[in-house]
Amino acid sequence: MESNLLFPPQVWFSEPWEIRFVISASAGILILALALLRLNRLRPADAYDPQRAWLRAAVYFMFCFLVSWTAGVLPTLRSVPVVRPDQIGDPLWWLATTGLAVIILFGYGVIWRGGTVTHNRPLSLTPLLIFGITWGFATGELLLSIWSIIEKAGFGPVASATGTFLIGGSLNGLWHSKYWDVRVSPDHNVLEFNRKKILLAHFPNLIVSLLHLALFANPYVFLLGQAVALTISTLIMRFPPFWGPASAMVPQHPPEGRPRASIETRITEAP
Repeated sequence: MESNLLFPPQVWFSEPWEIRFVISASAGILILALALLRLNRLRPADAYDPQRAWLRAAVYFMFCFLVSWTAGVLPTLRSVPVVRPDQIGDPLWWLATTGLAVIILFGYGVIWRGGTVTHNRPLSLTPLLIFGITWGFATGELLLSIWSIIEKAGFGPVASATGTFLIGGSLNGLWHSKYWDVRVSPDHNVLEFNRKKILLAHFPNLIVSLLHLALFANPYVFLLGQAVALTISTLIMRFPPFWGPASAMVPQHPPEGRPRASIETRITEAP
C-alpha cells in the first residue's frame, strides 16, 4: 500500500540537508519571534504596521515548511518531477490542468478582486511577488501535509482530498478570521462580498486543486496553483512592503472587512 502513497514515509535526518534545514528554520523562527516581541513592546498592541505583519508572516512560512518536512512532503518534493513524462502527451491532463488554471485566474483575478479594496496603498511589485509566491508555497505545503497525514492513516486519494478540504479549509478559515486577516493582511475586505469570495474563489480553488491532485498525483501543480492564487491576492490588496513608513500604522481592522458604504466614505474624506 505504501508504494501508492503520494508522500511515502520518510526517515527523519536520513539526508544531510535535513539537519541544516531544521536548524536554520528553527533558528529563523526564534530570531523573528524575538524581533516581533521587541516591536510589540515598542508599538501599540492595537495597531497594524508593515514590519510586524512581515515578521508574523515569515514565522508562519517557516512553521509551514517545518510541518511539511515533518509530514514527509518536503522530502518528496525534492524527488518528484513537476510533470511526469507520461502526462505531457495526455490530453485529459492538459484539459484538467487548463481548467484548474482558468478557475484560479478567474476566481482570484475577477471574483476576489471585486470584493477587495486597497485604501490607496501603493503597489511595490518585487517584494509583493516574493511575498505572494512564498505565501502560496507555504500554505500549499501545509495543506499537502494534512493530505500526507491522512493517507498515512490508511485512506485513499479521494478520502485524503475530502479530509484535506474539510480539515485544511476549516483551519485556514479560522486562522484567517482570528489572526491573519487582522494582524498580517492589511485592511482589504468588503463586508458584503466576503461570502462570494469564499464560495466563488476559495472553495472552487481548493476543491478542484485537490481533485486534480487525487487524479494525477502532481503535488507541484497543486503548489503552483496556490502560489498563483495567493500572489494575485497579494498584488490586488497591495500588501505593504516591509519597509513601509511608520505612518502606515493604523488601528487593527475587522477581519471580515468593512461595509462598502463606509469604505467609500473614508476614501472620499481622505486628505
